[in-house]
Amino acid sequence: MSQPAKFFGTALTFSGALSAALLLIAIIMLSLDKAPIAAGQRFLEGAIGTPSARADVVMAALPMLLCAAGLLLTFTAGLWNIGVEGQVTMGAIFATIIARTIPRDVSDWGVLAALILPAELLLAMFGGALWAGLAALLKIRGGINEIFGGVALNFISVNILLSLVNGPWRVGTFPQTAPFAPAALLPRHPELRLSPLAIVIALTAFVVVFVALRGTRFGLALRAIGRNARSAGILGVRVERNIFWAMVACGALAGLAGAFQALFTRGRLLPNISGGIGFMGVLIVLLVGVRAAWVLPVALFIATVPVGSLKLATSLDSSVQIDAALGNVFQGALVLAVLIGSGIRARLAARRKEQFEHG
Repeated sequence: MSQPAKFFGTALTFSGALSAALLLIAIIMLSLDKAPIAAGQRFLEGAIGTPSARADVVMAALPMLLCAAGLLLTFTAGLWNIGVEGQVTMGAIFATIIARTIPRDVSDWGVLAALILPAELLLAMFGGALWAGLAALLKIRGGINEIFGGVALNFISVNILLSLVNGPWRVGTFPQTAPFAPAALLPRHPELRLSPLAIVIALTAFVVVFVALRGTRFGLALRAIGRNARSAGILGVRVERNIFWAMVACGALAGLAGAFQALFTRGRLLPNISGGIGFMGVLIVLLVGVRAAWVLPVALFIATVPVGSLKLATSLDSSVQIDAALGNVFQGALVLAVLIGSGIRARLAARRKEQFEHG
């Protein structure tokens, strides 16, 4: 199938799925005596109606973009890296190792002050890569499917986090660290809740993954493994090594996403620091059918949902006020509709191929 045909097919599938998900939400709202059209207008105003709202959407999309970029590597190799959520958590924990020790006044640190943020980000990447590397070793050496290993490591990472924020790192009444010093945080735009540095880092990481998948031997090896690992091994591809490095690279990007959560979104370490962005990354990759070119726009689209839903939840107009959880219903319905649409497309394509071969 030609690239224009694939693009059109993907766009058609996504448009149909979006329409189905919106119809479902409208039916739910009507059953609750709400006004779907007015709610939609309020949602758009809350998500993209002001510079502040657009900045919130961009910053919500960046961690998802990092996770999705890493998952492109593993999904291309046929690996379901469900452990990405734990890798985000470990990235946040490892970034906090440095962030919590930084005093509020670092004016006498000189050049060392400029090394704080790079050290935090690198340590976060190491934490995520370490956790992903464990899942990879469990698969390669232990024969444990990456889904089961990832889920187990997710559980362990959450308990490590809880033990820290309820124990030695706890400050105050609630299970959390103290707010990090300004020098430990990602720099912000003077007027908007936006970090230009975070945007540059996330986009650079995505471009690197995009190029790696399209124009390197590593990307070619991952595609070969994803199609048939045994055949790829027979042809000389080092399957286990490439699987390991794909997982590690994904974990490093997920760890970086965790650092963004701790060093910008939250400004401290607290329970549920990941906010589900690892799973959102999985959903994005599923939505785009592991097509890298679609990841950025879909990540931005998905990021409008929690921002716009929050505006609906806090609206004073009872005709549009709904629980923010309905946004999760919309996301789930959208993914399900895309998967169904993709399955129908695949079945029709197989039938056309069969008719052509026997025609």
